Amino acid sequence: MRPGDRVVVFGAGPVGLLAAHSAVIRGAAEVYVVDKERDRLAMAEKIGVLPVDFGEADPVEQILAATGGQGADCGVEAVGYQAHDHSGQEHPELVLDNLIKSVRSTGGIGVVGVYVPQDPGAATEGAKGGRIGFDYGTLFTKGQRMGTGECPVKRYNRRLRDLIITGRANPAFLVSHELPLEQAAEGYERFDHREDGWTKVLLRP
Repeated sequence: MRPGDRVVVFGAGPVGLLAAHSAVIRGAAEVYVVDKERDRLAMAEKIGVLPVDFGEADPVEQILAATGGQGADCGVEAVGYQAHDHSGQEHPELVLDNLIKSVRSTGGIGVVGVYVPQDPGAATEGAKGGRIGFDYGTLFTKGQRMGTGECPVKRYNRRLRDLIITGRANPAFLVSHELPLEQAAEGYERFDHREDGWTKVLLRP
């Protein structure tokens, strides 16, 4: 992204919220965060980004309406292969399709949500073998570009540390609970079940 861009982030978990926070730091004009969990959307609003509740209306329509029909300049996939619709049904292609529709022609899409080569519990036979059938035809027609891969953490450590030290970045907003190590399993279970208010847990040995 470049300063002045409009950015849409699908997923308001820790990764998505930090992607939105990073976009703000880098000078985005507007940042939209799409999710359906009210506590996470409220947290997005607190860091100065615009929440989009896909449980209320089609997120693509909401993004297009907010951008005068043009779409965002770029987008982030921070959900991954276990994406669900508002009714709870798994659709591994859902977020990719929505991003392709929500991002303008020639815009970029960064996929940081996890996709795996095999998923025996997937909803479709193709997805069980890591094959995700998303709207590649529209991606191609719109001239969009897509980048993927795990974060090379060591590449960014020093700069992120200094942003925190100088007060430009504040990832601590994510922390909802601090627990002793013996309560790690409980904390993970509550986070995994999306219990209200459980956004990020710090474990204290």
